Amino acid sequence: MLKIENIGKIVGMYANGRYIVEAGDYYDRLRKDGKDFFVFKIEKQHNGSEYNSEFDVVLSKGKNENGNYRMFVMGLQRATEVEVSDDYIKAPMELVLAIRNTLVKAQTYYQTS
Repeated sequence: MLKIENIGKIVGMYANGRYIVEAGDYYDRLRKDGKDFFVFKIEKQHNGSEYNSEFDVVLSKGKNENGNYRMFVMGLQRATEVEVSDDYIKAPMELVLAIRNTLVKAQTYYQTS
């Protein structure tokens, strides 16, 4: 199971022009497979676009069949999912880059739908 040391270091950083306001563990008591998640809360922006609402970016702690972790915007999993390798987890800036990639997909989804 994935562990990220000093996960709080990315709080206050920006991903795709959006401020990361919170980072931490999330445990879903309803799931039976034991896979927990990390959640990164992205700030709300006040210019009216749906893309600018508050987001939770989710990182799975369990690896998928390709040996990578899944990251996506909660509620837009199919449109925003990216695979995150171990390399992206090792350094805070790499993790922020993975969050940015997810947010770019969310922005594209809202612009094209």
